[in-house]
Amino acid sequence: METPQNLRQRLARGQTLSASWLFLGSPVTTEILSAAGFDLLLLDREHAPGGLDTLYHQLRAADVPVVVRLDSPDPSQIKLALDAGAQGVAISNLSSGDQARALIAATRYVPDGTRGIQRLSRAARYGTDWAAYRATTGAAPLTIAVIETIAGLENLDDILCVEGLDVIFIGAVDLAAGLGHLNEMNHPEVKAAIARIETSTIAAGKTLGGLANAPQDAAAKTARGYQLLSFGSDALFLRDGALSAAQHAKDALS
Repeated sequence: METPQNLRQRLARGQTLSASWLFLGSPVTTEILSAAGFDLLLLDREHAPGGLDTLYHQLRAADVPVVVRLDSPDPSQIKLALDAGAQGVAISNLSSGDQARALIAATRYVPDGTRGIQRLSRAARYGTDWAAYRATTGAAPLTIAVIETIAGLENLDDILCVEGLDVIFIGAVDLAAGLGHLNEMNHPEVKAAIARIETSTIAAGKTLGGLANAPQDAAAKTARGYQLLSFGSDALFLRDGALSAAQHAKDALS
């Protein structure tokens, strides 16, 4: 499995990484998406079902890097996700430089940060691979700030100054809603906010990430400098596949 360092090297060479979301809390769908060919998976712990045991089973089912999304930079939750074997964490609604600094601190072992040492973690193969883990993934897990609030937009410059923050991922849907334009992605205010995040992120030398809704959308975003694009989710693929199959069945049986 690629380490965060490997992924950073690919980004530094100008590559764009593909990802997909895991919303169903299912090791089975994790295994399927892991085999599909994505560069990494984004495992949601903000909206998805399942507890810590479910997270462990999902991570066991993956053979590509998994980044766990949490709803806040809570050090205890970040530590649990990383000890379970996540290659990084993404924080939703990240809205300030202080939160970004808390995120980085929680992913770095003491004395460089606040993460406590657990040599027997699953991430370190229960202590059989501690030295290698400590020198690779454990040294600097992948860190993603999801900017999707007005506060995050207003404090963007402070967030971008935080050393160790890898990716700024634009949560465009929630950002539009926060600006008072729910489902109006083409509203001038929404487009201006997104453009500001795009320009500032690239200028700061951070990786720009976001959703890709269609091949044309992915191509347009790649041209604008995006290097991490997420394509669908286990829930979306299952829903759309089921709807299509049900319609085919109706057509065949009518």
